[in-house]
Amino acid sequence: MSIVTAGLLISFSGIIVVCLGLFDVIPNSNQTLNYIFIGLGWVFILIGIVIRIVGMKLEKKYQK
Repeated sequence: MSIVTAGLLISFSGIIVVCLGLFDVIPNSNQTLNYIFIGLGWVFILIGIVIRIVGMKLEKKYQK
């Protein structure tokens, strides 16, 4: 698995967590836990984007 694919999978998992938090699929008793899931999802999305950018730069460097 390449670094770009790993970053893509991390971003998709973050998107899924954000969607679950937004649509109240995760059963929880309070609203703050819902916000924590949404924030955690955004962290995964951003980390995935950074990993993909770094992976693309490395692949471009190796092609030269």
